[in-house]
Amino acid sequence: MATIYITTQGATVQRRSGQFLVCKDASILENVPETHVRQLILFGNVNLTTPAVAFCLDQQIEVVFLTQGGRFRGRLNGDGGKSAAVRRRQYERARDESFCLAQAQAIVAGKIKNLIAFARRQQEAASAGRELNLLKRSLESAQRATSVETLLGIEGSASAAYFGLLRACVPPPWKFEKRTAHPPLDEVNAMLSLSYTLLYNRMTSHLNMIGLDPYQGFFHQVRHGHAALASDLIEEFRPLIADALVLKLLRRKQIKPEDVVKEKGEFRLRPEGSKVFFAEFERKLNSRRTAEEHGDLNLTYAQIFVRQAHHFARVLAGDEPRYVPFTVK
Repeated sequence: MATIYITTQGATVQRRSGQFLVCKDASILENVPETHVRQLILFGNVNLTTPAVAFCLDQQIEVVFLTQGGRFRGRLNGDGGKSAAVRRRQYERARDESFCLAQAQAIVAGKIKNLIAFARRQQEAASAGRELNLLKRSLESAQRATSVETLLGIEGSASAAYFGLLRACVPPPWKFEKRTAHPPLDEVNAMLSLSYTLLYNRMTSHLNMIGLDPYQGFFHQVRHGHAALASDLIEEFRPLIADALVLKLLRRKQIKPEDVVKEKGEFRLRPEGSKVFFAEFERKLNSRRTAEEHGDLNLTYAQIFVRQAHHFARVLAGDEPRYVPFTVK
């Protein structure tokens, strides 16, 4: 099952004779059998016909709407999970401060472990002893934290140290001084934000399908329009998938500076750059890793994503004691 990315401005997605067709004017730009499609991601001014909307709703094919630059606008999805009992248990757990703290500690510790593991693999990390030591101390502090609020500060400090190290890993002529997100202030930040948005949307979709409320988190604070639980559960994957992908594309010159343009205050990839970016993102998701802490071997990242969402659901139900993030060494 595939995620289809449509970036051509003015294109229309139709459904005809068992196919999704991406058309513009009188031309068919792409056609994909409807049975192969799990999700549609539309960037900017892309239209969706009523028959295509109806089919997506009936078949639980999620449609995600982003700006041209990859900023999230909204989503179209059907009923998804229909168990009120699952969500009632989730909301009850969210009122339990000790439960929230235990899950938040696991989430933050898992993220920092993966930040350290990813940083150690970079040649540039040899001269970044200060940042690595800060990350190690942040991990120790997270494991001793006594409140979610404290963990938020620890996670922020760890991220700042990590992005300081990442700055040295970005090859010239690209510029990356610090992490900026709302909005991204340079091309590298824009690509990081886009990759994080793709992870966030994929996790939100999984949570909807298994009946959880993506907006009720346990580490990230609840705020209007933010799928806090999706943000919670992608933390451990940010360095392993998103950051690794962006560095690979820059180092191998698969994305070049001329592939990124800035229009109306927003960075976006040109069509050829988009094609490379999304193909490599899907390739990364389909690459295989071990998940020894769960007794699983040789799973793709996409499978681990689903596994982690179901694992958290079992924790909420009381079938497993505590969330165990996916980590690498």
